[in-house]
Amino acid sequence: MSPTLICPCGRRIENASEFKLLYLKKELNEIDILCPNDNCYLREVGYIKFEIVDGKPKFKEASFYPPFVTWNASQLGRENAIEELKRVLKDLVNRIDWNMIKAPVESKT
Repeated sequence: MSPTLICPCGRRIENASEFKLLYLKKELNEIDILCPNDNCYLREVGYIKFEIVDGKPKFKEASFYPPFVTWNASQLGRENAIEELKRVLKDLVNRIDWNMIKAPVESKT
């Protein structure tokens, strides 16, 4: 069993599917990763960036922000936290419906 991530707001996150993904920054080609707690004072805990290549979205990078990483490192230990954060980011990237992101790009041309 992998370690449970913890947001500084206190919300325990057992699975990557609990995070909310928000595709608001279309012009930046970025998807925000939000804490599942609607009352979280951090709210945005990371991002997934992509680029448009030949009219299709292509994954570029994903990361959690330093406060979220530092908090989890202090709670789980640095090595455990880094390993779990990387695993969760991979799961999040795999959850994205890239065809849905592609649709607005196609409609602009």
